[in-house]
Amino acid sequence: MEGHGDMTLGHVSLRDPQQRGFWMKRNRVGLGEIGAPEDFVLVDFDGEKLSGDGGRHSEWPIHSEILRRRPDVFVVAHTHPVHASVLSAFDEPLLPYTLDADYFEALPRHRDEVALITTKDEGAALAASLGRHFAVLMANHGVTFCGTSIEHATCVGVFLERAARAHILGAAAGGKTSMPGPATRARRHAQIMTPAHIEHSWNYFCRKLEWTMATRAPGHACLFA
Repeated sequence: MEGHGDMTLGHVSLRDPQQRGFWMKRNRVGLGEIGAPEDFVLVDFDGEKLSGDGGRHSEWPIHSEILRRRPDVFVVAHTHPVHASVLSAFDEPLLPYTLDADYFEALPRHRDEVALITTKDEGAALAASLGRHFAVLMANHGVTFCGTSIEHATCVGVFLERAARAHILGAAAGGKTSMPGPATRARRHAQIMTPAHIEHSWNYFCRKLEWTMATRAPGHACLFA
């Protein structure tokens, strides 16, 4: 609903609590079609499917190598949101046209010479570009983002596309701009990227999903716009 769907492309994973690898969205279906545990397959860190029906995405190394490098991360996602994907091709950094950009301390950009990340070395290179951050632009491709929880990762992904959209719209407007400096941006980040804001945003997205599903029912009147 927030711009990350792209046909059957894109994938998300959750670190397996039993340390066997990670549960990854099965392939051949879109993110918007995922609705049950049966839509995930268990994959080990060498790319072997251990459990579940359906196939695994070829870009499994994105997930395995970030989870290897980042013990603080429990969820990894790779998607192709339009505005962030366009921004990934720019040479300039994400600019704070709005507060959305300041959810991120920095937004690294990963450049490579492949269409897909299908080997451990390629996944490790992406993980190195991500570093200690929670999102990375994949040049001329899309984005990868992650989080310490499902709620955190979801908000990072949504905030990233909002920030990219503001950047693209602001740059296209062509007006004279004034941007806050590093110290101000650091203060803004500390004020807005808080556990409370993640919780409130997550709960809003859950309510929005419930409202959207309810309005699909025959004869139901839409109560919000």
